[in-house]
Amino acid sequence: MPAAHRVPEGSPVAAFLSEYASDTEVYVSHLDTTEVSSRKRHFVFMLAANLAWSFLLGKRIYGALSRYGILFILGKISPIFKAPPPAVNWPLAGQLCLDIFLLSVLLPLINNFISIIKLRYHHGFSKSEIVFRKPSSATVANIVSQPSDKRDEYMNEVLRRAVDPEEFNQPNWGMPWEEWTVDFRAMAVAYEAEKKGLILREAWELSVWMKMKEGWSVIEHGKVSDPLSQVGMMEKLQHKLTAMGKRHVFTQMMEVIQVKTVAKDGSALPVTEEVDTIIADIFRRNEVDFAQLTSELATESPRFAANSSKKTK
Repeated sequence: MPAAHRVPEGSPVAAFLSEYASDTEVYVSHLDTTEVSSRKRHFVFMLAANLAWSFLLGKRIYGALSRYGILFILGKISPIFKAPPPAVNWPLAGQLCLDIFLLSVLLPLINNFISIIKLRYHHGFSKSEIVFRKPSSATVANIVSQPSDKRDEYMNEVLRRAVDPEEFNQPNWGMPWEEWTVDFRAMAVAYEAEKKGLILREAWELSVWMKMKEGWSVIEHGKVSDPLSQVGMMEKLQHKLTAMGKRHVFTQMMEVIQVKTVAKDGSALPVTEEVDTIIADIFRRNEVDFAQLTSELATESPRFAANSSKKTK
């Protein structure tokens, strides 16, 4: 079962998420260890595509100067721009719709690729690359459009695909209809944070970060393949509660996590506010300060602690 807990409020990771993931409720991170050569090849393909899109967009914008009468208006001011008046008809309306569509699709793609170029220029292609993803506008619209009784199920399926290596290792082209948007700006900031020794690269292993009322929570899917780190955190909690004579609190909490965060097929479900409420109630009824205890345990974890020495790629 993936490790799930709150992110300590004062940790560098929490500060990073609050600033760079403030516009989304769900943020997914992982370390891309696919072949560097394949990532370079994908970058070249994207470069060629964006050059073609830029040429197409530039041609449409240049044609729009005469198509929509801009040159005709400027010609009234200066003879240099003299041009015939535009033909106002239905084909012009069709051209306008086409231009609006191309602008709304191609301009964000080109702008996004500029962020990719900056990232590659400053940080190149590392063997283990930090990747951040957030739901695209299309995904958010699809979730909202679902009937209320099926919305959670649909969201769980979206998150299941988000942590499936066969899914997230597929090349991302930044198209508006793709399920996830890669946040290249945050990736560049994460590299800088690593260089300064603020956040370890390993902090961004495969995880789903969720914004709750009390702060950020995380489901660490990367811990499934690293049982020692998962067991270590749980053992600390178990030992603390046992030392306090509250071993039964740990047992009740694990039962809730098992029932509420693991689907019938064994896949992980997001930690909802209901889970937080139930667990907090268990601790409150047993007179244990849940917030203080979880904060102490999480702060002890090297994943959320500031790194005192700089790491190299």
